[in-house]
Amino acid sequence: MIEQDSFLFGKTQIDYDVVYSPRRRNATLAVYPLKQVEITVPSNIQQEKIKTLVERKAVWVIKQLVWFDQITQISSTKEYVNGESFLFLGRQYRLKLNKENGKTEVRLRGRELEVTLKKQADSKDVKTLIKVAIWHWYREQALKNIDESVSYYCKKLGIRKPKITIKNQYKRWGSCTSKNVVIFNFRIAMAPVSQLNYVVAHELVHIKHKDHSPKFWKKLNSIMPDYQDRKEKLKQDGWQYEI
Repeated sequence: MIEQDSFLFGKTQIDYDVVYSPRRRNATLAVYPLKQVEITVPSNIQQEKIKTLVERKAVWVIKQLVWFDQITQISSTKEYVNGESFLFLGRQYRLKLNKENGKTEVRLRGRELEVTLKKQADSKDVKTLIKVAIWHWYREQALKNIDESVSYYCKKLGIRKPKITIKNQYKRWGSCTSKNVVIFNFRIAMAPVSQLNYVVAHELVHIKHKDHSPKFWKKLNSIMPDYQDRKEKLKQDGWQYEI
């Protein structure tokens, strides 16, 4: 059985579907690519408790909705069709689309970026679903590779590992807040590892030096002597890292 409900979080109305499952022991909240919010719950749970569970996760739900909205609203030169080229860590992969039963997933297989969709996906929404799946995959890969790089350069700098955030940004590859939260553009996952590492090292040095003073560049040079070459390559190649 499915019911619909909603609540206001500030000025934002959050609509969600409630799916009752007799086999379910715990509640599970999900936000889907077409901006559908769904909570699956045991069949004997009270309605007020369901609403409380969703309200507690309101900030997370809104972040997911904003992310999906960005993906669907931003225009792209990509068509998300078979054979189209996608960059990952500096190498080109051809898109291969499959339709199978089961969950939507993205993976690398040889020189292909393989996207598997559920067979029942509505044809009019297929492009959006492919786009969302690929964007999510890039964000996950960016976090994985950036996290490894951050660990390495934190040791070289002798600093504690900061909080890392992955976002969709167009004007910056990275930034460091006054509270030392380090933010990275997920598109850097398209660049070669040398360029990704440059962005990581650059932002981590900002934990020690907030500006681009001579001390900043001296410290960056101490952990990455060829940073100028990497910086120039990123400047030259960065236009390609679009999706």
